[in-house]
Amino acid sequence: MNLKEIKKDINSEIKKELKKSKLEVLTNENDFLVKNLKKAG
Repeated sequence: MNLKEIKKDINSEIKKELKKSKLEVLTNENDFLVKNLKKAG
């Protein structure tokens, strides 16, 4: 395994983690918004 392949693997791992964390943040925000809407409604 050469350096380029290792770099590629690391980058893809980082991208996966970023996607996951973005999704978690979005779902947290959505939960918050839904709770507030239920209170208001």
